[in-house]
Amino acid sequence: MDEKPSSANGDALNAARKIMAGELNILDWFRNLPKVCVVEPREGMATVICRGLGANVTAFKTEAGLLVCDSGSLDSAPLVHQALREWEPHQPVHTIILTHGHFDHVNGVKLYMDEADRLGRPRPQLIAHENTVARFSRYTETAAHNERINRRQYSRSQFAWPTEYPHPDVLVRDKLDISVGGVRFTIHHGRGETDDHLWIWKPVGKTIIASDFVIWASPNAGNPQKVQRYAAEWALALRKMLEQQPEVVVGGHGPILNGRDVVEPYLSDTAAWLQSLHQQTTDLLNSGAKLDEIVHRVKPPAALKDRPYLQPNYDDPEFVVRNIVRLAGGWWDGNPANLKPARDADLAAEICHLAGGAQVLAARAQALAAQGQFRLAGHLAEYAVLAGGGRAAHAVRAMVNLARMKLEPSQMAKGIFRDAGEESQKASQAPTTS
Repeated sequence: MDEKPSSANGDALNAARKIMAGELNILDWFRNLPKVCVVEPREGMATVICRGLGANVTAFKTEAGLLVCDSGSLDSAPLVHQALREWEPHQPVHTIILTHGHFDHVNGVKLYMDEADRLGRPRPQLIAHENTVARFSRYTETAAHNERINRRQYSRSQFAWPTEYPHPDVLVRDKLDISVGGVRFTIHHGRGETDDHLWIWKPVGKTIIASDFVIWASPNAGNPQKVQRYAAEWALALRKMLEQQPEVVVGGHGPILNGRDVVEPYLSDTAAWLQSLHQQTTDLLNSGAKLDEIVHRVKPPAALKDRPYLQPNYDDPEFVVRNIVRLAGGWWDGNPANLKPARDADLAAEICHLAGGAQVLAARAQALAAQGQFRLAGHLAEYAVLAGGGRAAHAVRAMVNLARMKLEPSQMAKGIFRDAGEESQKASQAPTTS
């Protein structure tokens, strides 16, 4: 197991500075990262930076034992636990804080509980936000659904959704001050990527564990397959962090922000990006605009478009706008036909009838794709398949969606288009049945 960044990453504590200066590409940094590496931003503090689906995990030494923030995903947690135990082999784990209930942050808790049981020590106290309990209940109730959408989102056909979740001992509502072994921490709640998100302030060392408020990509405040996100409140949380004048900020993914010269622009720019989308969307809603107009008019601020930490390589600003509208105005898009719509297949059959058949729509979809009009092509290819266009229609649908997958920067859009394209690829090659 690697405890230090590979030579391609250089000094992990300076990676953020190099990325922000344009000397290092963030995607290259991620690609060259070992599965886990340990960085020590402050004395008595270690962050295990994870690649892939595992979130970063941070531990602090105290006289009473370790305080650990998050615990990793099913695949990363054993490596994270090993890395922390190589960094500090003797101290018990006194407290674990779950910054929120996402699977890549919570599924290593059992390792620390089992360790305590094995060594005859008290189990760590587990702290989480009060909404995390309901989140875990929902995850259990919708396990098959969550497994399916996460396989699609991450393009991992073997992804297994967790079915067991830890039970917090201490629940936070708005704010909680704690002292572990004489070391003070303040736990703050703020809605952003989730409704149960916590961030932790350690005054000595001026350190913040921001978790997924900081992800080195445009904020995951849209996600088309997941529950509500909170763009405006995410921005407020970042502004509150700035009020502390932190010198070290550890995000949920990516390199550590080490130094005020990188902390302040990252947090303030991200807040401004979110507030701009929120304000533009709100202004259009108040003007009476419908979702269709809003989605195509709202754009991220041009002054921030080149920031390496605001690139849409995970979520998409268009999806964020949709979530802002959903939070403020519900799911109806303003089109009366969509309030109680016909079945998709019935609408497709009628459109195909008017057009002269599914093959006509499929051919037009192919022509539009050749012109680069993939949004329109996507609609027509979908109608052709739904209306029973058969293997030929599926072939066009596969071509359109796989082409869109290659063109899209965001992982979320890529995953959905890839899933649709591969589905139609199989259907287009399936033998016909009589």
